[in-house]
Parts: sequence; C-alpha cells; structure tokens
Amino acid sequence: MTDVDPKAVTLKSIIGSYAFSTFLPCGLSTCHTPHGRGYLVTTGDGRETNIGKDCGKKYFSVDFESMARTFDRELRAQERREAIIAFQHKIQGIETRLAELRSGEHGAYWVQRNVYQLTNGRDGIPQSVAHVLHGLVRRRNGAITVDRPATPDEIERMRAQGQRAQHGLTIVTDTVGQLDGVSALYAGNDVHELLFGRGKSIETIKGVDVGKLKDSELRQMSKWIEDIEPLLARSENWIAAGRRLLTRANIQQLVQFAQDEKERRAMRAFISLLPE
Repeated sequence: MTDVDPKAVTLKSIIGSYAFSTFLPCGLSTCHTPHGRGYLVTTGDGRETNIGKDCGKKYFSVDFESMARTFDRELRAQERREAIIAFQHKIQGIETRLAELRSGEHGAYWVQRNVYQLTNGRDGIPQSVAHVLHGLVRRRNGAITVDRPATPDEIERMRAQGQRAQHGLTIVTDTVGQLDGVSALYAGNDVHELLFGRGKSIETIKGVDVGKLKDSELRQMSKWIEDIEPLLARSENWIAAGRRLLTRANIQQLVQFAQDEKERRAMRAFISLLPE
C-alpha cells in the first residue's frame, strides 16, 4: 500500500475494510503502527492505502467518521442481501423438510393433536390427568408424584431429626413414576409457528425483491434466516420428545389419576391408539 502523509492529503472515500489476526502496518507516514482492524481508503490525489480505524478518526476527524459509518452500514446491508438471496435458493429444500416433519408417521401433526388432547382434557381425557400434566410443565420435570399423609413411623423419624411433624397434617410427596418426553408439553411458540403457522416468513422471503428492501427489513429477515436452522433442530427435538411421550407404557402411568371407571376407560381408549 502507498505511504501517505495525512497532513498533505484529503480523504476521498472508503473502499473496503479489513480485520486480520496478523496485524497490518498502517499506511499513514505518521503512524505505521500494525493494526488488526481498519479501512482501505482513497485520497484526493488518487492514491490508495490502508489506515487503522482509530488513525482515521485521529487524522481525518469528522470526514472519516461519517464515511466509516456509511461504509459499515452499506456493507452490512450488502451482506444481508447476499444472505437472503442465498437463503432463497434453499427455501424449496426447507419446505420439503418441514412437510416431512409435519406429515411423516407420528410427525408434528400427530404429536400436536395428541398432546393437545391430553393437556386440555378433550375427547374424554380426564381433567385430573390434564391437571397432573400441567404440574409437570410448571416444574419442567417428568417426575410423577403423589402427596399423602405421613405415616406414624415417618412422623417419628422426622421428629427425631428435629423437624416439626404432626399426625394427619404433615404431607409426604412420593415419586411414583417418570414420564418420558415431557418436554413435548412445553414447546415454544417459535416452534409452533414454524411447524403449524402459515409459513408467513418463508413465503415473504421467497417472493421478495431483495434490492428494494429497507435496512429495517433487511435486518429483520437476516435475523430470521440466522435462526431458521436452530429452530428446525428444536422442532425435530420436539417431535422426538413427543414420540417418547406418546407411547402406551409411558402414558399408562397416568391412569392412576383417573377418578372413576368412566375416566379409566377413557384413558385406556386413548392409550390403545398409541404405539408400543
């Protein structure tokens, strides 16, 4: 790069930027300090050189700061446009992947329908069972528990350990089971929107003219694009959890919470439709 005396030239434009792990000596004759980050610039007399970002501010003041802000903004916008265009070429594959997740055997639609039935006490599912499941969701834990009065022996042991315990008033919580796949009960709204929404974000990006997007739209779309792969992975994990949850042996653990024979029959009918 050309050696430039900042006192003898004016700054014309910024044409590039750099960020290297190996530092590059500054092109200003008054500096020459190696910098890891900086800009490629042109001067009023037609020369090109590199200057560190702090040197630009020091020697060219407001002109440099204004040019740097404009350059950085335009660079970010261009990078976002390129990312959106690249994503547009991937949309068909993503839509195919989503269709497979939704409609495959024991896919997202199947999981959603059965989870909704369980947690909302629909189609004969006892409210008592739905209540137990809501408790698991609140605790973020699949441990199935029941409360009961402490036995006389337990009361005595508690008192021997210095605990306050009274017959008929002290409650003990027993773990009577472990529900697998409980995370299927609390999938985030973003997963539901991707799997069961109308695909608004994908459809918007698919048909957009990238060159006409405002900075705010570029920001929003590029952020969504960055999130899509992690969101797809979370969706796959949610479906996998639903498949672990919705097995006969797993849901059979909940029958004990049915209040009468009618409710037990309803649970058995639901369980009979689940895979082994």
